Amino acid sequence: MARHQFSAVNLISDPIHGYVELTKRLTADEAGAAGLPSEDVAEEDLLDTAWLQRLRRISQLQSARWVFPTAEHSRFTHGLGVMHEAGLWARALYPSLRTTLAAAAPTEPGPSEGLVVETLRVAGLLHDVGHGPFAHFFDDHVLADFPAPTDARRSAGKTLSHEDLSQLIIERELGTLIRGLRRAPGAVPERDALADGEAIDPRWVSYLVSKPALDDPAMPRWVRWLQPLLSGVFTVDNLDYVRRDAYFIGVAAGPIDVERLRRYAFISERGLTLYEPAIGALAMFLATRLFMYQQVYFHRTVRAIDLDLAEVFGPSVRAVFGEGSPAERLSDYADLDEYSLLHQAALWARGERLWGGGGEPAPGSGLVTPAVADAWRGILLRQPRWHAEREVRVEFEEGEWPAAAVATLGEAEPGRVAIDLAVVDARPPDDAAMNALLALEARDGTTDLRLSASLGRLPAFALIGRRYRRVRE
Repeated sequence: MARHQFSAVNLISDPIHGYVELTKRLTADEAGAAGLPSEDVAEEDLLDTAWLQRLRRISQLQSARWVFPTAEHSRFTHGLGVMHEAGLWARALYPSLRTTLAAAAPTEPGPSEGLVVETLRVAGLLHDVGHGPFAHFFDDHVLADFPAPTDARRSAGKTLSHEDLSQLIIERELGTLIRGLRRAPGAVPERDALADGEAIDPRWVSYLVSKPALDDPAMPRWVRWLQPLLSGVFTVDNLDYVRRDAYFIGVAAGPIDVERLRRYAFISERGLTLYEPAIGALAMFLATRLFMYQQVYFHRTVRAIDLDLAEVFGPSVRAVFGEGSPAERLSDYADLDEYSLLHQAALWARGERLWGGGGEPAPGSGLVTPAVADAWRGILLRQPRWHAEREVRVEFEEGEWPAAAVATLGEAEPGRVAIDLAVVDARPPDDAAMNALLALEARDGTTDLRLSASLGRLPAFALIGRRYRRVRE
């Protein structure tokens, strides 16, 4: 069938990656003519689920879009970009992964290229599927009040995060579709199709998207080797969002030489490994990521809006969603997105659906107090109640908290003065942490390179501290 490569894959136009491929479900006759395995599921079926389509209604940049007018992209488009980036990395790493796996475990059957590529693509597509409205803000101000599901692969006491919800959704809600995928996009059946008897285990995908990274020796070795691509020094996630956010905001950030990183990365017996000539490209990327945090994500007005949002976010979500952990109410959580929250916020800001009694309104009633409504009025009209009057910027290493610089901001005064401390991890703080995520190999084949020395111009952490004064009630 001469046209099978066109009937098997959709092309999605993307300003960052050019074209993103997405597999389309083939009939039995079409699959047979193309030399592909029979299939009941393709990537388009995952994309068309309510869980993925919901991400269209979760913004990528939270409150930053009230500061940067063109920052209107969503977690949905970001997920497509991460899926594409993950597939590129999987294809680039597969030859070295296959060779290293054969040497490390000669009696174990190795995974096909199609299985490796498609597993990593699915992890990229679904890594954010558990996000709530206002994304990371939702983690900090709602999910953190609940415990994460018990998991023997990590220490006890972890609070709930969107990654935990992503894991639950992947395994409980999307597992059947994931198991049914039979190929990665491409026009070479013997390369792109999963081998007979192969299927993607949703637990592999769940493991890959977990944060902090899980310690699970029972996972296939090749899956463990690929984990740093979702939770390492650089990831397919931040390789997409740094470029995507800069593009849509209109910020001149870069350059970012992702292709050089890919060309000089491989799988060794130590896991994901970077060849010395790529260290410069890594340094450029980490510097650009730091720039985005300092100039965009930590912008003074973004953080001022966040101060208002922090006061009302919990009561607002309780009004719409009610009480209880989203981990225990996934079907209800599927309907909680920014559209539903902001629709209610607009009503509250107009003086509708307000609680007029004593105490607090009942959870799930849709009612909020007039104080919450007033705060939303300022947020929606981009009129934060806080004004930055002092700022300090400090770079520091692990264990060297800049207490003296922070002290110059003074003390917080509830309701009048807020001290906002925004910290970004510019690079892993020490070689032990880095070596666990990314191995290095020098030009002469030695493995004693120190990434911290190579990235010496970058701090481990960077802080922007500000004192905000409330300028209106």
